[in-house]
Amino acid sequence: MHEHQEIFQEIVDMMKQIERKLIQQQQLPIINSISLTKRQESMLMYIFSTENVTVSDIASYFDISRSAVSQTLNKLEEQDIIVRSINQENRRELDLSLGENGEKLHQEYKKVEDMIVQNYFSKIKTEDLRQVRDIIRKLQGMIVEEKYESP
Repeated sequence: MHEHQEIFQEIVDMMKQIERKLIQQQQLPIINSISLTKRQESMLMYIFSTENVTVSDIASYFDISRSAVSQTLNKLEEQDIIVRSINQENRRELDLSLGENGEKLHQEYKKVEDMIVQNYFSKIKTEDLRQVRDIIRKLQGMIVEEKYESP
């Protein structure tokens, strides 16, 4: 089990180092001018990747209260990153869309993703990328689907 712990820590350390380096390389004006907390950024990434997202969707996805989601969204709305509107099918629910700064952020994040693919992923054999993806998918399945048992 000791070797598993060492490998796990190496992977975590490498991912943190990659994240730090990529953040340093991001010299995009809107990303650098808007300060987001980790929670705000996580919710925004979820909004970017999910169509017709609601407060309830976010609360369910992050397993937090609707109140906690609303508090975070208030800050994003103040910065014109998101816009809330009444859901026409369920008037008790709010739909979320991107505000002007949210659209700019989304475009810049897409540029970062494109840069990562072009500068790094494109230099790795597709088969190697598939292998990494499959291993991560297997780990995801184990974590998401299995019940945690204390050692």
